[in-house]
Amino acid sequence: MIARASFEKDMQLLHEEITRMGAQVEYAIEEAIAALIDLDDKRALTVISQDDIVDEMERNIDRHCVEIIARQQPVARDLRDITSALKLITDLERIADHASDISERVLAMTELPVKIPVPYDIVTITKLARTMLRSALDAYVSNNRAIAADVINMDNKVDELYLKLKAYLTRMMSVDSDSVPQLVEMLLVCKYAERIADHAQNVAEWVVYYIDGRLKDEIQEG
Repeated sequence: MIARASFEKDMQLLHEEITRMGAQVEYAIEEAIAALIDLDDKRALTVISQDDIVDEMERNIDRHCVEIIARQQPVARDLRDITSALKLITDLERIADHASDISERVLAMTELPVKIPVPYDIVTITKLARTMLRSALDAYVSNNRAIAADVINMDNKVDELYLKLKAYLTRMMSVDSDSVPQLVEMLLVCKYAERIADHAQNVAEWVVYYIDGRLKDEIQEG
């Protein structure tokens, strides 16, 4: 009983660390979106400078997981919980990287002589990606399979919007040569948003794995 109580305490601390990391990553995306909308270089620089915070969080959580495995030697569902946590934080760290990538593209756009408004659909795709992450984190905190499943299904909508935006921006490049540099940067922003959505989907899939013990292919078959 003492060993079990010790393990449960370790896991509670681990989940709290992951929740804090998720909040930091969500904040990075929100700030990157705000920087994109206003082409705000100061906000973009802040997102980039804070990426190290997420990296350090990931390292600490990874270390904590290894310590729990070594000390508690978990099996079955307990081991599955730790395994899904390790996978989940990898996706969170990559999402933070892409928030930083978007901010770098914002900086590049602020330095261009020709500036055109950021199309509404580009803001939409970044907000959709943020919504997916927020819902995936909600699913993690509440241990809710239904919310996680909704996130997984949302990815198709993001993919469709990305393809639409890619075609639109490519077409604009052919008719507005002066704006090509900025349009290229916008296309990169769209790609990073699409990648954020992919990693948010992964987070949701790891939540389902923790709850059901089923991986992505098994979820699709089911």
